[in-house]
Amino acid sequence: MRSCRIITGGRGAGKTTRASSYCHGASGFISPASDDGYILRSVESGEKWPLMSSLPLYPDRIGCWSYDQAAFDMANEHLLSLDSGIVIIDEVGRLECGGGGFAPALRELTERDVDLIITVRDAFIGIVMEAFSIREAIIEEVVASS
Repeated sequence: MRSCRIITGGRGAGKTTRASSYCHGASGFISPASDDGYILRSVESGEKWPLMSSLPLYPDRIGCWSYDQAAFDMANEHLLSLDSGIVIIDEVGRLECGGGGFAPALRELTERDVDLIITVRDAFIGIVMEAFSIREAIIEEVVASS
């Protein structure tokens, strides 16, 4: 990858909002909160898909969340089609460190000619950087306003 920017902060700090500020001319996905979980939104088209729920809607689970593996499969397929430019992935964490979620695409994108922007909860920065062999990154911390 040409560069990596990691937007970090605690839960609800505004990582997705900050990532959204980089969307002009970029590709990838952001995952804004919904009533009972998160949706997946294409940076390019704005199209949305259900992604994670606090309700037991999907058979795949991580922690208290059920998630739609088909949405991650679609997202990974699209991300793997990208060879250059700015690529946003919101959010990388425990699921990806275990090989799920956006992990298949993220592993490949770190080897491509892209400027990568990812969001990572502050508690997971070290393990994400290690899991995906990210040696250098601009760390952009977001602090929730009260």
